[in-house]
Amino acid sequence: MVYLSPYHVAVSVYSRCYCNKKRGRWLVAQAFVRRKSRLRVKGLKVKDREKIKEAIAISVQNGNYTTREIGVDIGKDHSTVSRYLAEMDREGKWGIKRDVNGNIVVSLQKQLAQDYRQLENEPFNQLPSIQKWITFLKSGGIPPRRVQYLINVMHGMSDQLKVMPETIISFGVPLDSTKRKEIAIEYWRNFLAWFNTAYPQMQKTNTINAYRSFLAAHNINFAHGEGKRYGLSTTPERLGEYKDIMLMPEQIDRINKYLENGSDWEAWSFMNIDLHTGARAFAMASMRWDRIAFSPSFRVEQFEPKVKRGDWYLTKEGRWWIKYPTEECRAVVETARDMLSKEKKFLFFEDAKSDKANALQASYFMSKMAFRFKKIFSGLDKSSWINEKTRIYALGDELYFNGHPLHLFRHTMAQYYLAATNWSLAYVASLGGWENTEVLNKCYGGIPEHIKAQVAKSIHVGFDTLDLSTTIEVGHF
Repeated sequence: MVYLSPYHVAVSVYSRCYCNKKRGRWLVAQAFVRRKSRLRVKGLKVKDREKIKEAIAISVQNGNYTTREIGVDIGKDHSTVSRYLAEMDREGKWGIKRDVNGNIVVSLQKQLAQDYRQLENEPFNQLPSIQKWITFLKSGGIPPRRVQYLINVMHGMSDQLKVMPETIISFGVPLDSTKRKEIAIEYWRNFLAWFNTAYPQMQKTNTINAYRSFLAAHNINFAHGEGKRYGLSTTPERLGEYKDIMLMPEQIDRINKYLENGSDWEAWSFMNIDLHTGARAFAMASMRWDRIAFSPSFRVEQFEPKVKRGDWYLTKEGRWWIKYPTEECRAVVETARDMLSKEKKFLFFEDAKSDKANALQASYFMSKMAFRFKKIFSGLDKSSWINEKTRIYALGDELYFNGHPLHLFRHTMAQYYLAATNWSLAYVASLGGWENTEVLNKCYGGIPEHIKAQVAKSIHVGFDTLDLSTTIEVGHF
């Protein structure tokens, strides 16, 4: 045991008191500093909290929409920014609204402008040839996300060829258009030789579309059908390969019973409405009750983003497709209305009060349904599929389709409705959301061979008895 003299004890006590006193002064000073530091913007003192809110409002106007972006801009922690945003939302005078997830609600025009600014700031995107391409794509109304996707494809090609994009299109080089086109084609052939070796099973359609768009932005164009001789045809290589696939009646019945027994009315409604409307996945996932009318005639409106017609919905450009389905479809929708929540604006999720948030919810729901049905399809008896091609499509071959089970409903709708209408391509195209009958006929279900054979038996053409003069005379009227 260590013995301490009265002197040492006194010194020890004094030291602890002095240190605590000094630490107390330091803590008070720190508290004072912290309290004062809250009234700072970008390190500079401001008079009151209103100045901080003004700085946040200005930051939002400049295109910063997340708490982290705003925090970096004004020199505040993102949690502090979040507290201020909550106050500003309640006060209502700052023109700032937030959705249920805390995201700032901005107009679609502002969001698009911000997205374009962000993609233009990427280093690769600042190359002169890419800048010109971006302007070309913007003038065509191509959304920012799609623009960035196309640029990423071109970036990969440039890296593989080990040349700058400017070199591919002879940017700034005084050559005639024919020579510039020859150079661009030669670079494509070099890339194609590598691509076919590295990825023999993969489609090139998206890469071709990106490359031709890049060339078109620099006035290198191809006449109709010309691209085919250079391997630059934009017609999908497997167009029509999966036109015969569909779910069989016994499979549909089994899936319905499975979903009904499990009270999975979301999946039941998704599948059965889709089997009658043929909508693409996003059009189904984003359906709204106020776009369905039961009287005076039954009508359904679904938004198809793949059909670019200048309408905007949930941050996507496309077209509202008005459909007049059958009475069987009405019964399905009425069942869905009884089984799903009637209080929701959307059929399958709650309204988050902002287009961006609702678009994310629709995407999430699509993913959930795809996972759900892929699992259900995998449990079906393999011998019950109409053919091996259908089984591969539904389950995904991980090379071409990569598992898109929801699209199987669109194929099934086409097959059933064509058969029910005696192969009325025009009617089925208008109902299913095809802009013309060509794609429907080539890719989803043209007239089967046995039907053509039956029609041929009922037609009689007498070449030795037909009065062509009557036909010609009628043609004049």
